[in-house]
Amino acid sequence: MGTGSTQNEGLHLSVYSFSTSDEDLLVSALINNFNISCSLYNTNKGSRMYINKASTNNLRPLVLEHFVPSMKYKLGI
Repeated sequence: MGTGSTQNEGLHLSVYSFSTSDEDLLVSALINNFNISCSLYNTNKGSRMYINKASTNNLRPLVLEHFVPSMKYKLGI
């Protein structure tokens, strides 16, 4: 749970260890299965995914029960 953070009311997820095809698969799955708008961008460490503010409202109910209380701040809660 340590590879993400909130920013500009959206969420950033680090996908540094994913292959390019796995990154594309993840983005496609989030968009097509859960209506979560997201995009990838490169940093000097590797790829990061950005989930915009509107889509965080779709994401939170899906993942909240899997977060330990001390990490809920990563969802902006």
